[in-house]
Amino acid sequence: MKRQGSVVVIALVLVLCVSITGAEENNSDKYTFERYGGEEFTPQPMKFGENLKNQEKDESLSISTKERKHVLLQFYANPNKEQRQLLQDRGVQFLEGVAPYTVLVSMPADMTPADLPAESGLRWMGPIPVENKYDRTYGLDVPAWARTENGEVKLAVLFYEDVDSQDAINILKKYSHSYSATSNLRPWYYETIINETNITSIVSEDAVYNSGYYGFETIPTEGSDFVDYVENTEEDIGDSMLVDEQETSLDTEKDSDKDVEKAPGFQSVFAFLFLIIAFLFLAGRKSYDR
Repeated sequence: MKRQGSVVVIALVLVLCVSITGAEENNSDKYTFERYGGEEFTPQPMKFGENLKNQEKDESLSISTKERKHVLLQFYANPNKEQRQLLQDRGVQFLEGVAPYTVLVSMPADMTPADLPAESGLRWMGPIPVENKYDRTYGLDVPAWARTENGEVKLAVLFYEDVDSQDAINILKKYSHSYSATSNLRPWYYETIINETNITSIVSEDAVYNSGYYGFETIPTEGSDFVDYVENTEEDIGDSMLVDEQETSLDTEKDSDKDVEKAPGFQSVFAFLFLIIAFLFLAGRKSYDR
């Protein structure tokens, strides 16, 4: 009976080990984030730093920083100050957090994952989906109040702050015959009249951060058959275009300096369980000898 009891205990421990292994394999779920359309996306890990292995330190900074691009970077854990500095030394500029462990950055246009140090804790690098740049409320479904009399669309375009104003104007001219900079406080914000078929094209430009519709929206008046016409101001459009960073942004530098708490690895758990099995075996053997 005692021997059978030991066998049962060992079997239960083995089942527990398998369960822990499965849980760790599913740990990649924490790297899943949701796009604006509700689509869930889990990036696959990449290799980083291949081009840096045979380079001298001074040569590793030779990438041109004149032309830049905007991409998403995902980390295995929130980067600490040293890891951030490694990337900043390579010309990477942190802009905002967009999902857990995922941040929007600006970097040299010719930079690839092979040019970024693996020591920075990077897991994945990828493009910004164009769907993330559409109006968050309406997407490509242009509301009637954002159309002109001839059917064109009143589209507000928000560029990244590191985009030169002349570069922004050149992009606007490619797709629109009418545009204006309506704010001195936000020089990267423009309002334009554009053909509906060109919305995706202009929003797909790397320099464009986001977009939204502007104009007068009809709001029903409570208890009345009439409606009020409420103008969508620059502030309203800006609020609808910005990402809510409260739940998604990376920790601040102060918080990122702290060690990230991690669940115990499978090896440590297995070692602990092995000790328990050994203890039970020895205890059972002693009682059997008695």
